[in-house]
Amino acid sequence: MSTTLRGFTRIVAVTVKPGAAAGAHVIDGDLAASGDTLISVRQCSNDLTTNTDRTAEFTVTARNTISNIGGTNTTNYFLVVTYAKAAAA
Repeated sequence: MSTTLRGFTRIVAVTVKPGAAAGAHVIDGDLAASGDTLISVRQCSNDLTTNTDRTAEFTVTARNTISNIGGTNTTNYFLVVTYAKAAAA
């Protein structure tokens, strides 16, 4: 699931995916390997009582792929990924 937000000077998109073991995470959307900016990665429980910022652990490694190799295992959680496109909205 990916949602595009308009009105910013750049297109901002949000996507949600199930968490997994630390490593590469493929996301829905249009995240480019270069030029786009990863804004945040939040780890959320399914009841939303846990909402932890994991942004510092993640980098964009390939098109539609973020990675936290050696980072936190997010299995049984969801990742809420927000990013900005390089091109103007």
